[in-house]
Amino acid sequence: MRSEALSSLIPDPSAFLAQPPAEATVWRQAASLAFGLAEAGELLDHGSLQRQMVSLVKDAKRVAPTSYTWAGQPIQPGFSDVARSTKISAYIAEGATTVLESLHRTWKPIGDLCRRLSFETGLPISANAYLTPSGSQGFAHHYDTHSVLIVQTAGSKTWQLHTPVYDDPLEHQPWNAAKVSQDEWERLRNATPFLEVTLKPGDSLWIPRGWIHNGFATDDHSLHVSFSFPTLTPYWIANELVRRLGSERAFRTELPWGFGQSAEVRAEALETTAKLLAEHFVAFDPVVGEELADDYRRFSLESARRPMDNFLPAPTASTPVRTVAESAVGTSWTDEGSLRVHLGDSVVLFEADVAPAVAALIEADSPSPWTAADLGLPSGAALELVTTLLRTGMAVRV
Repeated sequence: MRSEALSSLIPDPSAFLAQPPAEATVWRQAASLAFGLAEAGELLDHGSLQRQMVSLVKDAKRVAPTSYTWAGQPIQPGFSDVARSTKISAYIAEGATTVLESLHRTWKPIGDLCRRLSFETGLPISANAYLTPSGSQGFAHHYDTHSVLIVQTAGSKTWQLHTPVYDDPLEHQPWNAAKVSQDEWERLRNATPFLEVTLKPGDSLWIPRGWIHNGFATDDHSLHVSFSFPTLTPYWIANELVRRLGSERAFRTELPWGFGQSAEVRAEALETTAKLLAEHFVAFDPVVGEELADDYRRFSLESARRPMDNFLPAPTASTPVRTVAESAVGTSWTDEGSLRVHLGDSVVLFEADVAPAVAALIEADSPSPWTAADLGLPSGAALELVTTLLRTGMAVRV
């Protein structure tokens, strides 16, 4: 598999994939990412971002969306949640940080990059961008419940990185400043950071899950893109497995009353539950793994389609196309030899006669163009397959 997306952000993708750094790590001039102030400005100026797509942070707190959207103002029906560029401009002038949320869904080049990163890492990668005026700060000391790769694209920003106050936090264990001890606050505020670095355009910074980071813009306006690397844990799998137990009648049976009053009742209830869990979890059917994989895949970005391609002439045996292997979030074979290709928002089933050809295209992950005539299939089946691949975003014309 090629690592074209990772190689555009870090210097050694193979080493990174084999063992992601366990500590905060910086790479100088390793990234090439075309999302600068002009692109951020174009996105903000367009006037189509809704409150879920942009947020503002001032004095380390999120600004209420009603303060920068059309909420409560005269506007066409359906546009009350749209952000107002005039309001965002005013907040930027006051030092607020603008967060372009879910940038992978609002800026196509970033979406394409995240889709490719997901294919290369096996994780559903997403991205946000943070625009901070000079001398200002967005969020102060905090940790994330996932690892992030920060890529500086304009200006500069200084980061202070500290080792965790809580190891490997889960999604339901977000940063809570009130739960940090005074000793830990003393360390975070006054001790020498594990790493202090000023990022400039082209620099990348890896922040593992749970690591405390504190960033503030220098004398330059700062823009960086933050790629989120979500964490798959045994806890998530266990949660998903337990959630499925609701379909088993044994787990819906009422236990004896008095759980809060009687030690004997508690002991019996726990013993019964432990036996049921042991019976159901002693071994897992492969089907369960596929079901869990389907649940996990729902976090992935769907394959990119080109609606206007529907108006182009139908492909011929000599129409050059290119495989978009990253469109496949995952694949699975059926007992009948068919191939199920997961596209994030849907599943395409390829029958046994063409399934090996599709699997070979995905596995090859080649940027080189090919035609229906190259597939080694009967002409009718080959053209039908190419049409399906184009329609589903698994291939594009070149």
